[in-house]
Amino acid sequence: MKDYSPPTAGRAKKLRLDFNENTIGCSPKVIDALKKITSNNLAVYPEYGLFKKILKEYVGVSEEEIFISNGSDDGIKTIIDTFMEKGEEIIIPSPTFAMFKFYASIVEAKITEILYNEDLSFPTKKVLELINKNTKIVVMVNPNNPTGTSIRKEDIIKITKKAQENEAIVLIDEAYFEFYGESCIDLIFEYDNVFVTRTFSKAFGLAGLRLGYTISNKTNISALAKEGSPYGVNTLALIAGEAALSDVEFVKNYANEILENKKYVEKELESMGLDTFPTSANFILTKFGNKCDKVANSLKEKGILVRNRTKDPLLNGCIRITIGTKEQCEQLLEELKLILSKK
Repeated sequence: MKDYSPPTAGRAKKLRLDFNENTIGCSPKVIDALKKITSNNLAVYPEYGLFKKILKEYVGVSEEEIFISNGSDDGIKTIIDTFMEKGEEIIIPSPTFAMFKFYASIVEAKITEILYNEDLSFPTKKVLELINKNTKIVVMVNPNNPTGTSIRKEDIIKITKKAQENEAIVLIDEAYFEFYGESCIDLIFEYDNVFVTRTFSKAFGLAGLRLGYTISNKTNISALAKEGSPYGVNTLALIAGEAALSDVEFVKNYANEILENKKYVEKELESMGLDTFPTSANFILTKFGNKCDKVANSLKEKGILVRNRTKDPLLNGCIRITIGTKEQCEQLLEELKLILSKK
């Protein structure tokens, strides 16, 4: 098993276009709420009740259909720990978020990776063909990271039905929902094998507090609660989450700004002769070819961080760029033009 060591050190004072975080930070209401914390808040074990009441209104489900986790990756781990045994199969379309494979390795699952199609569209046909009686989990990330690929809902339903026939569950990661706008949460009311994970790390700007949640039916959530820690999410994260949900308009405005800026950056990159891939998230995957390493390293020297994905399957020569504010995008594009103009 390989360790997972993300390059997170020394990023705070740089232009962070590498981890798809909110580049302006969270709502001011979150900061105000955290400033009011007392010593009593810190002395008492965390209580999830109030946060769940607020979150259920945002999500549109009952409290019994929500599992709170220490980031969505902790939710993913809990699902795998709860439902998988050694030797059972997990199907993971690749390239994608590394933690699915990481946590599946811990329980010694049989990991079946399926490559996305050459155009980076979701390999629905391949997934359907591979689901069998030994399959326990099918992973779908919608939109996917690092490709930005979205999955048609009709394809998700087809896979969900095939998985259900084989007594397997589907794990749908919606980390970028606030930018994409489409969800599969409604499927939990029709299919008993659907789990949807989400996070406050991206659009809400709370990556440093580690707050996520999983949506499924009451029976499934009850099973996750038995496996998960009763105090896995700290009080500061819950208070911040409550404040963030009181200012959903801030998140909507930020997401809309990012989507507009994404169109601008796509157009500018194409004018430089660079190929970009269709994306439904808050980032753009761009092909720099044999200049990939040079571009990523040169930008880093200028204090601009992007994510070099050239070692991922199908992504040779590609860099993933998080979209920021208009000013941040202009800073990025100005430096890119200078780098690419040099022989």
